[in-house]
Amino acid sequence: MGFFKGIKRFSFLAAIIVAALIAAVMILPERIERVTDRTIVPDRPETSPREKAFPSRTPTKSPSEAERRGRPIAVIIDDIGYDLRLVEELARIGAPLAFAILPHTPHAVEAARLLHGAGKEILLHMPMEPRSYPAENPGAGALFVHMNEEEIRRRIEAGIAAVPYILGVNNHMGSRFMEDEAKLFVVMKEVAKRGLFFVDSRTTPDSRGRAAAARAGVRFLERAVFIDHPSGYATALANLTHPPRQALEKRRPLLLIGHPIPGTVRALKEASLLWQNEGVRIIPVSACFNVPDGKEKTGTLATKR
Repeated sequence: MGFFKGIKRFSFLAAIIVAALIAAVMILPERIERVTDRTIVPDRPETSPREKAFPSRTPTKSPSEAERRGRPIAVIIDDIGYDLRLVEELARIGAPLAFAILPHTPHAVEAARLLHGAGKEILLHMPMEPRSYPAENPGAGALFVHMNEEEIRRRIEAGIAAVPYILGVNNHMGSRFMEDEAKLFVVMKEVAKRGLFFVDSRTTPDSRGRAAAARAGVRFLERAVFIDHPSGYATALANLTHPPRQALEKRRPLLLIGHPIPGTVRALKEASLLWQNEGVRIIPVSACFNVPDGKEKTGTLATKR
């Protein structure tokens, strides 16, 4: 009897062991399959081309330099007056961009009306003599250092009359003219008479714009960064979302200037969304005068004609 009891007990244990082995064999493929799925299918979408180009600038994990340092940003788009299609695109961007319109261009008045209707700030983009003249022509109505005071005043008046709704003036080219304080003082007096402000595009490191504006009592700003120097989408996006460190350290607020070219327009559209996500403060150019420390020195200059 003991022998048969031993046989039964062994058979019972063997049955349990066999059942456990069968269960393990059935469960194992499922576990292997799940692990394999996790290793093949990524937890997040494949990195986009923009993230590959700028891997540290994703809005959720790496805030921009402007946000980290608390610098408000103001943006001016120069050279408006030719391509209305690009102006319409820029006007739809959800940020308080300002626009500098060249006088005597085919669509100067139409662009001013369109932008004013969209609630954008407008400046007169006054052509001035560059050092590269006559190889580079600043355009109709430009100011030259050989002109007398009467001719400079007449051209400033004509430029202001050619662009409605302006709040300020900035220079187009002008690397030669902006170095002549006496000639600039004539310009600043005309700007002061009309209660306008002046933005120095800083096309020369030897600009006398600040000194001339101070003499005339004109509110004055200086460009810190050219968005698209050199031109191209990648450069524009980098300057908009990660401005050069020296500009952030030296200036508040941060004033950027760009141009109505496709790469810059594309970068501005993308940057405006990143700014919203990051909480970067974008302000109108006219609001720069209300920001503390707005008169600090500018950072390293880029050269533009």
